[in-house]
Amino acid sequence: MNKGYPYWLSKQMLSGVRRFDIDAFLVALEGWRRGLSLKFYYDPSTVTDLKIIGYNQIGKAFSLSSGDKTHYFYRTRGDKVSNEATDIGTDKARAKEYLMKANVPTPGGFTFNKSMDIDSVVNKALKLGFPLVLKPTLGSLGKGVVTDINTEKYLRESISYCYSEFDYEEFIIERHVEGEDVRVYVIKDEVVGAIKRTSANVTGDGKLTLDELIDHKNEQRRLNPQTSTRLIKKDTGLTNFLTRHNLTLDYIPEKGKTVYLKGQSNISSGGDSVDTTDELSHDVKKTAIQAVKEIPGLNHAGVDLIVNNENAYIIEINSTAGISLHTFPVHGKPRNIAKDIIDYYFPETKGKGDNSTKIYFDYKNILELLRSNSVKQLEVSDAPVGELYAKRYVISGKVQKVGYRRWIRKQAIENGLHGYTRNLNNGKVVVVVAAVEKDKVNNFKRTCYEGPERAEVTNVKEYLWDKQIRVGFEIRKQKKKF
Repeated sequence: MNKGYPYWLSKQMLSGVRRFDIDAFLVALEGWRRGLSLKFYYDPSTVTDLKIIGYNQIGKAFSLSSGDKTHYFYRTRGDKVSNEATDIGTDKARAKEYLMKANVPTPGGFTFNKSMDIDSVVNKALKLGFPLVLKPTLGSLGKGVVTDINTEKYLRESISYCYSEFDYEEFIIERHVEGEDVRVYVIKDEVVGAIKRTSANVTGDGKLTLDELIDHKNEQRRLNPQTSTRLIKKDTGLTNFLTRHNLTLDYIPEKGKTVYLKGQSNISSGGDSVDTTDELSHDVKKTAIQAVKEIPGLNHAGVDLIVNNENAYIIEINSTAGISLHTFPVHGKPRNIAKDIIDYYFPETKGKGDNSTKIYFDYKNILELLRSNSVKQLEVSDAPVGELYAKRYVISGKVQKVGYRRWIRKQAIENGLHGYTRNLNNGKVVVVVAAVEKDKVNNFKRTCYEGPERAEVTNVKEYLWDKQIRVGFEIRKQKKKF
């Protein structure tokens, strides 16, 4: 299981950033690193008609600009995707109509709503034949999805369950297609990422129960930014699934045996993500690309498919698809989909951010400011474009409680340096400074020797610094002694 971060990101950069906020941050960070001007909006309707969907929308709408060229984004979706395409993608039934009309492979099925009699729905479903899948037309994240329906009794129970437990009014019943669940990200004529999704599972060691194995698996999932808030829940859905397979949470699987815990393979339901970009066949990629082309105004999107041998069936299309599952797969190679998105919107900036992987901005603080409603629009300081050169200086002498850190911060800002300063528990002060220009960083050692009037600097030791740098210059709190 992947536990680390790809080279262009770090744990510190994503501190406090969760779920769909990650997707917005990844795209904004990539564009900003290339020298594009970045603004976040509390109410994006004041500057764009870009359709905003979903809950917790604040902090996910932003713009990137280069000269007189500006593009607006909501999470991963930019303004090159029309609002009509967004509406079609949100409505599974409507998207299905477009695909079927263009002869794009998709499972047969029909829509119905809560006003319809269950008996008539069941009779129509029986004509499709088992196994079946039930899902809401406007749902997301696997909510209300019931898979592997194999009997009339279970079909009736599933419909009653969805009617009573969810607020959705309209549903789809369609044929269940056997195969691998794959999410493909398409930009125009190219597949830039593919993830195979497996349903929540654990692998036995011959000693631990399913209950204990789930706890162990969740500990691993907490280490991955994409799965840290998408743990395997021991809910009714899980226990019911186990019951149908004559299992309980007390069951001890033999060593090496994989036990699946849920029917649906959504990552949000505890599923695993496995990168298969290089293994996906040309024909499957072609089907995904065709599906995106058939939706008017849709230029990039996530496409969900069931892949069976060389055949592929489109399950749904997501115009505001998450990309963090490609960036932080549970298994396999991380893919920088944000880079491909920015390449599409700002092709003139290709390669400009390749040497700027250590610089980042404080997205967590931006979220807090926007959510407090204290700002309506927030512009991020421009990034230094190019390879950062950084040093860590440790200053000895009378440097604490004499205004040294405030003085250093002023000097760093005036010199266009990024980094931080902090008091150390041994009475010294540490200063980290970074810039694209080496001379600025090296010359700052002399500045550290100067200090404010009340300071008495006796020594400055210097060290190379190869870790990440947050844009701007801050005074950090002294770390506590333990």
